[in-house]
Amino acid sequence: MNKENFQIHPRLSSDSHELFEWQHCHIRLHKNATLPWLIIIPKTELVEFHDLSIDLQSKVTHISQIASTYFKTECGAEKINFAAIGNVVQQLHIHVIGRHTKDPLWPDVVWGNPMPEKAYPKKELDTIKLALMNQLHTPS
Repeated sequence: MNKENFQIHPRLSSDSHELFEWQHCHIRLHKNATLPWLIIIPKTELVEFHDLSIDLQSKVTHISQIASTYFKTECGAEKINFAAIGNVVQQLHIHVIGRHTKDPLWPDVVWGNPMPEKAYPKKELDTIKLALMNQLHTPS
């Protein structure tokens, strides 16, 4: 597949807000603001993280590190869940989820468990987008 023709799976699109693209990855935020939840979608037909090139694995890991730090410092996350499960949507996507002991699902998993519905105000979406973009463009 040509990266210009890359399409995000409809379920991933409908469940998340588009933030931006960076280093051959789509960066999206889960629509439910109950938990800080980033979704990283590499532009590839590969379905397993371990099949990615080391370079692309490194980019995904870097994005997840930036998001994890942001979730801990700005959103009060105590624990970060990092997963590339893909049982329902096989298109490779990586979840980075900030968890804390007072979240409504703690200590259970988020998949298959109903969460209270909470929408992101546009200002908060813009703040998250700008913070993550700034961190990704700052030399480490």
